[in-house]
Amino acid sequence: MKHLLAPIAAITVLSGCFGAPPNEKILTDLCVELFEGDPRSLTMISGDTGSDLPTFCGCFASQTVAEETNIDLRKDILVKMTAIREANGFDVEATAEQIQEQVRSGEIDSFTESDFDDLGDYFRDLSTGMSDTSGICPAG
Repeated sequence: MKHLLAPIAAITVLSGCFGAPPNEKILTDLCVELFEGDPRSLTMISGDTGSDLPTFCGCFASQTVAEETNIDLRKDILVKMTAIREANGFDVEATAEQIQEQVRSGEIDSFTESDFDDLGDYFRDLSTGMSDTSGICPAG
C-alpha cells in the first residue's frame, strides 16, 4: 500500500508545483491586461510612479502576495474589471464606473463597493510609494 501511495503523493506535489500559475504571476498579468492600451491610465502610472506598467503591476502583485491578505479578492476584482473592459471596449475609468453600478445593483456580489474602493486606494498608495522611491517597488 505504501508503494501505491508514494506515486500518488508525488503526482499531487508536482501538480501543485506546475499546475496553476502562482498568485503573483496571475495578479501581474491581470493588472497589465487591465491597464494596457489605456493611454490615460498608462500616462498616470508612468507619471505617478516614475516607472512602467510591468514594473508597477509586478510591484502590486508581489506586495499583495507578500501581505497574504486580499489575494483572492483582488484577483476577483481584476478578473471582473478586465472582462468588462474587454467586452465593452471601455477605458479603465468607464470600467470602474460599470463595476460600481453592478456592485450597487447586486449584479456583482462577490465583493463590496468598499472592497473595490480599497483596491483603488491601494493602487494610489502604491503609486505614491513608488514615486518616493524613484520608480522602485517600495519595501512592504
